[in-house]
Amino acid sequence: MKFENGQEVIVLNTEFKPAGNAIIRNFNEKTNIYEVAFIYPNKTLADHIIIPEERLLLPSHR
Repeated sequence: MKFENGQEVIVLNTEFKPAGNAIIRNFNEKTNIYEVAFIYPNKTLADHIIIPEERLLLPSHR
């Protein structure tokens, strides 16, 4: 597991461009798929989406 529950990550879209931030909620070890809480633009509540590990990045902290 590369990311931990509760950790903030950057979600990449299908073209591997940043789509926004999310919070890790769950991880499936067999498939390396994460469940994240992601807020879509113009929304106020987070949706829980399933996303592969390769479309998640750690934010850079300066």
